[in-house]
Order: sequence, then C-alpha cells, then structure tokens
Amino acid sequence: MELARQLKAKREERGLSQDEVSKAIFVSRQTISNWENDKTYPDVQSLLLLSQLFGVSIDELVRGDVVVMQRAIAEDSRKMRLLSVGMLAFSGLAFLFLLGFSLAWQEPSGFARMSKGNIAGAAAFIVLYAIGFAMAVAVDRLKKKHDIVTYREIDRFLKSGVVGEPDAEGLARKHPALGVVVKLFGGAMIGLLLAGLLLALEG
Repeated sequence: MELARQLKAKREERGLSQDEVSKAIFVSRQTISNWENDKTYPDVQSLLLLSQLFGVSIDELVRGDVVVMQRAIAEDSRKMRLLSVGMLAFSGLAFLFLLGFSLAWQEPSGFARMSKGNIAGAAAFIVLYAIGFAMAVAVDRLKKKHDIVTYREIDRFLKSGVVGEPDAEGLARKHPALGVVVKLFGGAMIGLLLAGLLLALEG
C-alpha cells in the first residue's frame, strides 16, 4: 500500500525516529514499524494525528490506497456476508437437531440419564456447530487480512469528513482470537443450557 511508503518518507523528511513518532501519536514503536512495513493500517484517529504531525491532509496520505481499499471492502464484504449467513444457518441447525433428536427419540441409551436422542442430538450439534464456528473464524481472518473494519472507517471519513463513533468491533479487531473464543463460548453455553433443560424435562 502507498501509505507505508508515505509514512516512512515523511518521517525521514522531518528527521524523526519511529520512537519519536510513536510518542507523538500515542502508539507503540512496533505499531509504527508495522505501518511502515505494510503489515497493518492505521485507523482514522491515528491518521488524523499523523496528518497533524506531518502537516498534510489525510487525503494526501491515503490517496494512492483509496481504490485498493474500496475494492477490498466490496470483495471481502460479499464473502463475509455469505460466511455470516452460513454461520447462522449451521448454528441454528445445530440447535434444531439437538432439540429434534432429543424430543423425537426418547429411548433410553443406558448412558447416565441420556436418551439415544440426546446422544444423537449432541453429536449432530457438535458437528454442525463446528462448521458454523469455522465460518466465524473465516470471517475474522478476512477482517484481519485486509483490515476491512479500518478501511470502512477511513472510507466513511473521506466521504463525510466526520470521525464516526468508536467501532463496535474494535475489541475483536485488536484481539481476533478473543472474539472467536467469545463466540464459541457463547454458543456452547446455550447448547449446554438447552441440553440441561431437555434432561430436566425428560427426568
């Protein structure tokens, strides 16, 4: 991306080190290094601080990247929509199979207090939920790969000139693994509660 070259050039023009720039805009030196090596892309707030530090507009800093960002937003947004629909569909099917098998096949299994339907439903739930979870992971990887959330923020800013509210996905963007774990834990807890309710009703 063009911004990486721009940041390094403007920093060197002013005789600043990465450490000095990082302190001026309140980020780590590693963050500056990642931007200059095109590993990550700064968010709107960081771009505003960089533009003030270097005495240029945000438009000038990202001018060469706008088309690439808009293309990435369009292409990856379509993929993420499809994956999100698939994730919801498979997660929904997982709960339906768990409920359906448990209610329709109540023959005792001889394993604890579980019916054969409970066991079959749990097996179907695990498989279907795992597929939905894999799709959720794929969505997070797409976001991280092209910094889609950041690109959307920048695109909105360039069109409106207004810095939006803090992104609701900020935590997941900074800590993608944590976001995935939260999704997995939430779904698993719902599954366990549903299974417990079924066992209680059968008992």
